[in-house]
Amino acid sequence: MNIAYLISAHIDAPQLKRLIDALHTDAEFFVHIDLKSDLSQFTRIITNPHVHFISQRVDVVWGTMVEVEYQMNLLSEAVRFPIHFDRIFFLSGMDYPLWTPGQITEWLETQPEKEFLQGFCMDTPLLSAAQRTQYETARPFSRHRRWAILRRKMGRAFGIRKPFRFMVEGKQWRLFKGSAWWCISQELAAFLCESYHTQREVIAYFRDSFCPAETLIQSIAFNDPYWAPRCILTEGAYPGLAALTPLHFIDYDPVIQVMEIDDYNRLRASGKMFCRKVVSGKSDTLVDRLQKDASNQDVRP
Repeated sequence: MNIAYLISAHIDAPQLKRLIDALHTDAEFFVHIDLKSDLSQFTRIITNPHVHFISQRVDVVWGTMVEVEYQMNLLSEAVRFPIHFDRIFFLSGMDYPLWTPGQITEWLETQPEKEFLQGFCMDTPLLSAAQRTQYETARPFSRHRRWAILRRKMGRAFGIRKPFRFMVEGKQWRLFKGSAWWCISQELAAFLCESYHTQREVIAYFRDSFCPAETLIQSIAFNDPYWAPRCILTEGAYPGLAALTPLHFIDYDPVIQVMEIDDYNRLRASGKMFCRKVVSGKSDTLVDRLQKDASNQDVRP
């Protein structure tokens, strides 16, 4: 099975190296390093020939279309690579696997038609007022925080709201939300890239939306009749971001928590493939335990 890992990182080069070293030795790794970060810190210690630090780097601003830019840059690199990938993972540099490469491959082989991209339709009366306001509010992009906040407030004052239904090439789409961490086929990856680069209405809608890195890709996939049934639809009330991340254990309480050795038992009990957030200096004992498990290969998901 040919696997590609797309990874975004901005700090903690030793942790990124640990992550790569724990995954498939025959995989290809496409890595985006935030333009604000010193690339040499990463290239100096990560010399694996299967690791490709992409040249199209962007100055990442959380919650904006800039995040989508690096997502699409990474996807495009994988799609253009002269190997056909059976599976493409999107990870953070602060992830770490709870399964061994062998366990990951074995499980993926039992799910040949499944796309591990999860989505929740935001066009529902079950959405809370706070969630609705957050995603209805237009957020014109600016690198100057005060100016961005002022423009957002002006939009609210004039009653400007982003609808959860919008038109793309004459068809009505609905807004879907998920997480930025998933695993898909190369065919879906190519479809996402093509849609992003050719459907101007998609860019027009998401360019001033809230956190499009968690909605644009999901909206493209779930509004397509071919791909939607292959993805993971979550219905009912909004379950929270952690529950919309199909392969990762993440603890938001109320912000994302750093995993340490005390979290070991609940990580294993979760059955998840990856965990985040793992940080050098704080998560070292946990990572040592997980590495020991992997070397023994006696801990099954």
